[in-house]
Amino acid sequence: MRSKALIKIFVALFVVISITAFSRTGNAEAGVITGEKALGGVSYYLNLYYNEVEDIEGASGNLLDDSVQIPDNVAIANVNVYLNIRSGPGTEYNMIGCLPKDGMCVVIEDLDGWAKIESGNVTGYVSKDYLIMGEEGRKKAEEITMLMAKVEAGTVNFRSEPDTTTDDNILATVSRGESLIVIEETIVSKDDSQTLWVKVYVDDMEGYIAKDLVSVNYDWVRAVSISTILETGNISGISALRAAVIIEAKKHIGLKYVWGGNSLKTGADCSGFCRAVYSAVGIDISRLPRTSYDLAASSRGRTVKLSEAKPGDLVFYGDSSGHVNHVAIYMGDGQIIHESGRAYGCRISSVYYRSIIKVRSFLD
Repeated sequence: MRSKALIKIFVALFVVISITAFSRTGNAEAGVITGEKALGGVSYYLNLYYNEVEDIEGASGNLLDDSVQIPDNVAIANVNVYLNIRSGPGTEYNMIGCLPKDGMCVVIEDLDGWAKIESGNVTGYVSKDYLIMGEEGRKKAEEITMLMAKVEAGTVNFRSEPDTTTDDNILATVSRGESLIVIEETIVSKDDSQTLWVKVYVDDMEGYIAKDLVSVNYDWVRAVSISTILETGNISGISALRAAVIIEAKKHIGLKYVWGGNSLKTGADCSGFCRAVYSAVGIDISRLPRTSYDLAASSRGRTVKLSEAKPGDLVFYGDSSGHVNHVAIYMGDGQIIHESGRAYGCRISSVYYRSIIKVRSFLD
């Protein structure tokens, strides 16, 4: 193979240069391959040489071998669903975010019965009764850390197979900034382009994203902020019904994802959550289809432009062929609330976090 021949030449040159440098300095500094198994100097290129054929034919390698770094003063949420984060140290203060079950935070200040914490983009106060702290917290943090892939490119194709030779396997497109749970701690190279892939979850789907479009690190589930766009009891410009939908939906941030679930107590999937919220505010859902695909295709309701969407409308997402596989409740101002999958459960996201297929209104 041409590439193998080039690696041979490079290895030979590298050895000569390394020997020359060593003879002059008596010392050789090893390089580090960021995000991969650390291999110093010529050993890295020898590794490429001896493993090239296997890599092209589909072998896997370590995705990230760095040991996880536990932050100082780490604490873990010891709750069944989520822990309220408040603007002050007391239940009389407003809720500004939530820390899901097993979510990680850093304790900034240890108060009497309360802790000031920081997690994700949320800084606030939580009851210490629901935190695992100290050495126990560090052990728990090490136990539950996950490998996460953060999307660094503008829009990334998420595929059912690690293969760029066709667009038929594109399940969805994912936007910059989204963090996805890595399913397997290996990289794979299986298509003709020799692209390296990472296997991840997007919502409740399993698939692959090109490794050079994401950064991979060990991480934890972190807090989710509560949008203040639509404050309870002060929602202007929309109907009372639409306001009720948003108020109800926000009560369940952190609710765990359960495939096929319909409950606002024990868990739901994306369409189950939307229907359950509608039902909770008095909307008759008996004639609304169960799945996101069927909801999008329903003769009930009407399709609207995103620019015309109002809080409470449903936003549908899907693959490149237009097949719908996810649904969320629009909150207004470019945000949605939805059951986002195994990592975070119910959370608030940008409406553009994936490619939108359509928006439908069922509330007029």
